[in-house]
Amino acid sequence: MATTKIWPVRDSLKRVVDYASNPEKTSEDDLASVIRYAMNGDKTIADTTEKTEKACYVTGVNCSADTALEEMINTQMLFGKTGGNVAYHCYQSFRPGEVTPEQCHQLGVELARRMWGDKYQVLVATHLDRDHLHNHLVCCSVSFIDGKKFNDNKAAYSRLRRLSDEICREEGLSVIEKPRGKTPRQIHFAEKNGEPTRYNLMREAIDNAVSLSTNFPTFISLMKQQGYIISYSYARKYPTIRSVNSQKAVRLYRLGEDYELDRIAQRVNDNHYETVAANRERHIMSMKPPKHKRVHVNGTKKTARKIGGLYGLYLHYLYLLGYRPKKKHRPLSPEMREAGRMCDKYSACAMLMAREHLRTDEDVNTFISDSKHKMEYLSEARNKVRNKLRRASEPEQIEQLKAERDRLTAEIGKLRKDIKTAEFTLERSQQVQKDIEIELNACGIIRSRNHRDRDGR
Repeated sequence: MATTKIWPVRDSLKRVVDYASNPEKTSEDDLASVIRYAMNGDKTIADTTEKTEKACYVTGVNCSADTALEEMINTQMLFGKTGGNVAYHCYQSFRPGEVTPEQCHQLGVELARRMWGDKYQVLVATHLDRDHLHNHLVCCSVSFIDGKKFNDNKAAYSRLRRLSDEICREEGLSVIEKPRGKTPRQIHFAEKNGEPTRYNLMREAIDNAVSLSTNFPTFISLMKQQGYIISYSYARKYPTIRSVNSQKAVRLYRLGEDYELDRIAQRVNDNHYETVAANRERHIMSMKPPKHKRVHVNGTKKTARKIGGLYGLYLHYLYLLGYRPKKKHRPLSPEMREAGRMCDKYSACAMLMAREHLRTDEDVNTFISDSKHKMEYLSEARNKVRNKLRRASEPEQIEQLKAERDRLTAEIGKLRKDIKTAEFTLERSQQVQKDIEIELNACGIIRSRNHRDRDGR
């Protein structure tokens, strides 16, 4: 199985010409740096365990590996096309243990030949520094035959992926039949850290429902009790899952192999009645509503001062999230549990509103406007300090100006952060209200269900 990606390498004409005319200069252009990275000896040289011999996997297609940089720059200079995208950087990555270094490099060279033929110069380097062997392909953007630039578009990437799959099939290697698309960077690292993202919460709900089910209808019912709807029929190409409060569905295969419909049905059928009964008992105990502690306070409910507006809304939201005050509490609805990833942001909103006495949307908008004006004033003052610093010559004066510059920079940074927090407050207030309504509704459903279970016993 091989995954592929391609992206452009950009540089200016001046930097390319400067590098070509002065090869001893310390700075490199993008083309030189990407080729140096691809040919990094620490990545392309493999040490054998039994022998001290070393094998290097770098090959030039339509150029020499040793002089690939000079040949590519000469081609660009020859046709007068040294600007824009100077090269294209592509990688081809294989599953760990699927190919040998020699085979990996051979497949990369074959991909370069089929993709760019006899028109473009390509450097192929196989990196061996990771568990998954992968090839780096650096293609000159200008053809050495007719001077035409390579057109990198969606069709070109589709062709690259198709050719890579064809080569893998010919070699008897696995191929990704259902590409899952690109996961956003923020979601990818959140899932890697085990944070409650939408996909992680869906996996958790499915695992929980599977552990409590001995047949598929029971599984579907338990998923709905957790706030999810599984949609599947012969009319659908892909089974999907979505929150009961949302219209946006997710295809099950995007959650992983263990969460496809056939695999879920198999997991349910493999359950034993004794195990499921024990799991259900633990589940019922965990879903019992918490006991409320009685406290005596002075005054009455009517005379107590209420906190309303945006500040009260965010305080209530943080309470339902279990963030303020800190307590052993877990939100029930998927929407609230996913929002738990941004508890720090919501807390910052509440702290800002308390500090600046912001209660309404108008107050927040006024604060944003005043903060922007103040930030402009501080920026002008910092520019004046920087101009004085350029002309300063005495050490004491330089130190004073640097301290003043740093102080202004810190104030500007604080204002910028407050503005961002205030804008987030306005942006999310309607969603916060909606999430609170969903959570309170879920709490009512759970309490009524627990009462029925208790009365039934």
